[in-house]
Amino acid sequence: MAAGMRRNAALLVALLIVAVALAPAASGFTVCGVDRTAVDACRSYCAKGSKETSPSDACCAKVKPADWECLCSFKNSLPNDVNASRIMDLQYKCKCDNPPATCGAN
Repeated sequence: MAAGMRRNAALLVALLIVAVALAPAASGFTVCGVDRTAVDACRSYCAKGSKETSPSDACCAKVKPADWECLCSFKNSLPNDVNASRIMDLQYKCKCDNPPATCGAN
């Protein structure tokens, strides 16, 4: 059961950041301090090949409450059309509190 929950959480995190979800998620469900609305807000900045130099204010507002240590654990679970570096850079670009010094050290 824990493995299934972890798999679902990994999929939701990818969805939250920029991916298109194929399976529905519960309304209001959050993972690592962010909810599904972060997808649309951050999609264009975090997509592979994006030419945007900074995330939108709306994107930053959605990721400010994120638990970046938690999100780091899902960094390698993202879809191929997502730029993982840009996702993890959001914590700095958006001036989020307490970004992790290193990601993936766990």
